[in-house]
Parts: sequence; C-alpha cells; structure tokens
Amino acid sequence: MLRILLIVLFSGSVLSGFSQVADSAMVSRGMAINPEAPTPSMPMLSARQLDNAVWYYSMDEAMREPEKVVKLSLKKKHLKRFPQELSRFPNLQVLNLSHNKIKELPNDISQFHNLQVLILSHNKIRSLPDAFRDMDNLKELYLGFNRLMAVPAWVGGLSKIEHIDLTRNNITTYEIERLKAKLPTCEITH
Repeated sequence: MLRILLIVLFSGSVLSGFSQVADSAMVSRGMAINPEAPTPSMPMLSARQLDNAVWYYSMDEAMREPEKVVKLSLKKKHLKRFPQELSRFPNLQVLNLSHNKIKELPNDISQFHNLQVLILSHNKIRSLPDAFRDMDNLKELYLGFNRLMAVPAWVGGLSKIEHIDLTRNNITTYEIERLKAKLPTCEITH
C-alpha cells in the first residue's frame, strides 16, 4: 500500500529513490516484496529437503518456472538423446532420465554441477564422458541396465559419491573390485 502511494505521488529519479526506501521498509517489516519471484540460485538441498521437493514430470511443466525446478523426471519419454533444454534449469539437483533410448551423454554434462542424483538406468549408454569428473556434488549415480563395458578410472575421484548402481552392464568383476578399492565408502551395486 505504501509503495503504491509513493508511485502515485512521485516520478523520475525521486520515485526510484523512494521505491528503494519503500522496498527496504517492506523487507524490514517482514513483508515480501514479491513472494512469487523465483530464486536465481538455490543452495544445495539436504537429503531431507530433496525428499520434500516437488517433482516435475514434463519439459512443458518445468519450463513454466525453470528456476524452481529442483527435481525433474523424464522417465519413459522415448528420448534418444540427452535433452539440451536441461541447461535452462540452474537449480536442478535430481534428474531421472531412466527407461529411455539414450546412447551417449554430452561432453558438457559437467554444466550440471548442482546435480546430486542422476538416474540413467535402462538406456543404451556405452561410455561416460570425461566431463563427468567435474560433477562435484554428485552423490548418487544410477547406470544399471545400460551397455557399459568399463568404468573410467576418474570415477574414483568423485568426492561426494555415496552410491553407484552398475547392475546388468557388461562390466567385469575385476572392474567392480577396482572401483570399490577407489571408493571404499561408496555403496556399489552390480
């Protein structure tokens, strides 16, 4: 109300100064200036916060408010490639692309540095790009039921990884044991 009154009464540079004062006054009184405005950069969420976060189930739905997308499931969408549109979701922390027909992952996958959980099971992936090594916040990686024949050595350098699923791939027991030695605190299913 105060802001509307100031806008009506003042104009030009005076209005700009009073508008900032009015915004400060509203904030100091605990009043939100625009409660619907999305947060441009969201902090990393805890496991509990992620559990409670809203899932988005289509690109159309997610594109309506891209800054609010934390969890996105594009499961069983008949995707043949990794969607480039995903780069529009700066706060994406959980991504499910399982049960598609994706054969390869892009080299720029490291741009998804906020991802904590990546579900790529039941695709046709044969290898992991080197850019994966830069996914510093990745905690869970689901690659079961793909066509992987090896696990790159750099996977052992994923500092926050807690779980990797490699079920039903073409990876030898030796490869699995080598990975377990590099990631002793990580749960590896195969």
